[in-house]
Amino acid sequence: MDFSNKNILITGAADGLGFAVSKAFSEKKANLFLLDIDHKKLIKNNIPNAKNIECDLSIIDNLEKLFLNLSKEQKSIDILIHNAAILIPKSFENTDKKYWNDVLNISLNSGFHLSKFVWDNMKKNGRGIIIFVSSRAGVEGFDNESAYCAAKHGLEGLMKSLSIEGSSIGIQVFTITPGMFMNTPMSEQNYTDEYKKKWVDPIELTPAFLKLASGKYKHLIGKHVNAWDLSNEDKK
Repeated sequence: MDFSNKNILITGAADGLGFAVSKAFSEKKANLFLLDIDHKKLIKNNIPNAKNIECDLSIIDNLEKLFLNLSKEQKSIDILIHNAAILIPKSFENTDKKYWNDVLNISLNSGFHLSKFVWDNMKKNGRGIIIFVSSRAGVEGFDNESAYCAAKHGLEGLMKSLSIEGSSIGIQVFTITPGMFMNTPMSEQNYTDEYKKKWVDPIELTPAFLKLASGKYKHLIGKHVNAWDLSNEDKK
């Protein structure tokens, strides 16, 4: 798969799954726009063909500056991969308004605004790919994760609606769940020792992102895609 001349916007790109996905697309010669709150880490990663952009998605107004700059540079995004998220286990009783808003802004509200920004150009071009990174928390509930589950469930609903509207104008929309325990900073904080024994390098999940971004997996439009299964389908 060749992604040269494709402009790809990836959020939460400084580490974990976002970093792995960024590396995978860089190796395919894509033009990358990498967003993260940790700008120093983005620079340290030194991903080729990438513009590193500092952006705190918990403050939605920050996206306006991003959109303005991309518009000035006349950069049209061909593929959006919205991966950014935060998870700090909190009981519902201990979930305050700030944490709730931060979680929903970073995952769900940013997903809406980013999609809104790329939608018109994708429609005009007659093609585009939007991938929201979800998880089991997008289809199940877990204790001490009320905000995270609400945000991921919201992304699933947004994806389903956008996939219907986009299908007639060439825009393919998916959610993707890891499908396997990953070795990432977030999982380091939240996984049990049992899960950590099973985890894999997130680079092993990146073939699924490349496949969805290729535009050749129309049968999965509107689906909650298992990254581990899709990445390994050729090995079965």
